Amino acid sequence: MVDLDALQAAGIADAHRRAALIEYLDGLGFTVEDMVQAERRGRLFGLAGDVLQWSGRPEFSLRSAAEELGVSLDELRRAWAALGLSVADPDEPALSRADLDGLTVWVQVKAAVGDDAALAFLRVLGASMSRLAEAGSSMIRVARPDIQMTHTQDELTTARAYRAVSEVTQRFSVLIDAVFRQHITSARAHFEGVIRDESAIVICGVGFADLTGFTALTQRLSPTELSDLLIDFGGVVSDLVHVDGGRVVKFIGDEVMWVTSTPELLVKVAVDLVEHPRAREAGLQVRAGLGYGSVLAVGGDYFGNPVNLAARLVAAATPGQILAGADVFDELENWPAVPQEDLVLKGFDAPVRAYDLRAGP
Repeated sequence: MVDLDALQAAGIADAHRRAALIEYLDGLGFTVEDMVQAERRGRLFGLAGDVLQWSGRPEFSLRSAAEELGVSLDELRRAWAALGLSVADPDEPALSRADLDGLTVWVQVKAAVGDDAALAFLRVLGASMSRLAEAGSSMIRVARPDIQMTHTQDELTTARAYRAVSEVTQRFSVLIDAVFRQHITSARAHFEGVIRDESAIVICGVGFADLTGFTALTQRLSPTELSDLLIDFGGVVSDLVHVDGGRVVKFIGDEVMWVTSTPELLVKVAVDLVEHPRAREAGLQVRAGLGYGSVLAVGGDYFGNPVNLAARLVAAATPGQILAGADVFDELENWPAVPQEDLVLKGFDAPVRAYDLRAGP
């Protein structure tokens, strides 16, 4: 039997009124200390689910973790911040043994590639994990509103729902590990087709595509309809790019950037995107801009003149049009295209020759 008076004295507000929640948590094996700490965080209702997301109980402070890892406290602080994370008190236990094991990999990576490169990788990793976490949270929040106190207005109902959802989401790491391993292999194969030397410079095609009419559509659609459209568009784009042999680099709102090993694949992706019926059904049209040549591949992104050109060309394209730079057109064999009047593009000193490839096969 839970001593509600003792709990209230320890810091649990209105313990008698919240007896059902407390008994539920007690039945799951949580101690008085666990509940008091959760109450201090303002998340007694979330304790049952929160604990499933943890990598383990906090055992190490940043200071003791730094000593264990053989690095300075400042180094570890920079690494933790690069991951998009923070700890207010360097002497407060905040890291689990699993966290420390993960940071051991960072120490090994920086020994292999240097401090700056390892720190840059942590920034990409942190940003990617942050986006994954937000995507997962948004997906669950929409599908299961009963995990929100603002929806249920009942702590026990929310606690039970959140616990049930967390039993699934705690397994995300298994999926992430499996997918990451597959992408390591995929990335290696991609770069084997575009590298020319030992530098970070590669030769590849770069494409940008966006939805025209999207801004106007946002005024007509409900948030749910808009969310469904973006998810659907993202899925269609990803599927088409990957099936055609390309790699999605990033989504920027209603715009996507992708790369391919050859100009032919680059154009195939663009044509498939522009002609895809799903966008037309929603009252939208796709336009694309393409570049080809030497680019710098670093941090999971691509930089250089072909990238800048493709980004400017998509902005200059009309709905349903595919504008390609001369470097793309010159690499294509027997592809009918319509030369355009030279374009004055921001960031380019001289007018740019572009070709409309929608006349192609």
